[in-house]
Amino acid sequence: MTQDVQEARRELRAHAMTAREELSPEFRHQSSVEIIERLKHYLTGKKCQVLHCYISFRSEVETREFIEAAIHDGTRMIVPVVDQSGAEETERTDRLTHTEIRELTGLAKGRFGLEEPIEREPSSLESLDAVIVPIVAFDRRGTRLGYGKGFYDVFLRELPRSVERIGLAFSAQEVKHIPALPHDEPLDTIITEREIIHATEP
Repeated sequence: MTQDVQEARRELRAHAMTAREELSPEFRHQSSVEIIERLKHYLTGKKCQVLHCYISFRSEVETREFIEAAIHDGTRMIVPVVDQSGAEETERTDRLTHTEIRELTGLAKGRFGLEEPIEREPSSLESLDAVIVPIVAFDRRGTRLGYGKGFYDVFLRELPRSVERIGLAFSAQEVKHIPALPHDEPLDTIITEREIIHATEP
């Protein structure tokens, strides 16, 4: 049964990745602007002082202008960094670490080609109000597929459940149902260019 679930998840991930990549750059940019506007409006009444947000990569919903604007407005911003432990590729255990940034400059490509800050200031996550998460595929229950490494599942599991989990995605990435696995950490909210989706229980 688990093998069938894994295969179904692989197919859903591939389908959603293709759907996202096939969106035109112009559509992705304009939709990102609309998604970020919805995100800002959504966060307005929450008085968030500390946010964790991914630095957008390739065809993901663009977050760089949001990060810069939030820093300018006085919000503390924390971004993820893939920590590489182990000298040899076969021994390496990758996990997310986290660094606070005061400007979105001085980036360099790290593991998997992700852009990450060169200067790093390890950050406590105790005061975190919300985490803004990238998505490959999602359903309306809040089940999320990422790139298959499990980084965010491990990270979210370490946080108090009071920290809101907000996923950003294009509507083309929605699927009807993602078969969940025990390690999956659900999202609370998904924001697309069309709507704000509050996750429902299975």
